Amino acid sequence: MSFDSIFASAVEAIAREQGKDLKPIVHDVMSLSTPDISIREFRRISRPDKNGRYRTLTLREGYEFARALGKTVDDVVAYGVTHS
Repeated sequence: MSFDSIFASAVEAIAREQGKDLKPIVHDVMSLSTPDISIREFRRISRPDKNGRYRTLTLREGYEFARALGKTVDDVVAYGVTHS
């Protein structure tokens, strides 16, 4: 697994544990045209699209995801590594 996919999986799991809806969090961080497009692009971080393309996670996006979940980037990474 790559760092990006570990981080994205951890974000999904932490949001689920906290009872937060992932779609608005992803749209606030990624700020793409619609929430559906934002969540689709977020999912491309750990799962490729039909053409086999992955998306990379920027440091800013990682920081914003961690802030939205009330964690540090280190906490999210540690969660992803220990729960994968």
